[in-house]
Parts: sequence; structure tokens; C-alpha cells
Amino acid sequence: MESPEEKKFIPKGAIAFFIALVILTLAFFYGIYFLMIERS
Repeated sequence: MESPEEKKFIPKGAIAFFIALVILTLAFFYGIYFLMIERS
């Protein structure tokens, strides 16, 4: 049985990791993207 407090609990570490992963992926993608523009 889950208590209402458990449903309110948000794993901030997991969310922070997910956001960091998205930012790193976007930074990596745009880094390659601008590198290709500079080379062409």
C-alpha cells in the first residue's frame, strides 16, 4: 500500500541527471553541428 507522501516524493537526483543528460546531448549535437558548418 502506497501512502500519499510516497506519490508526492520526486527523485530530484534522477530529474537533475535527466536534465544534465539532455543539456549534454544538446551541447554535443550543436558542437558537431557548428563544426560541420565551419568545415563546409
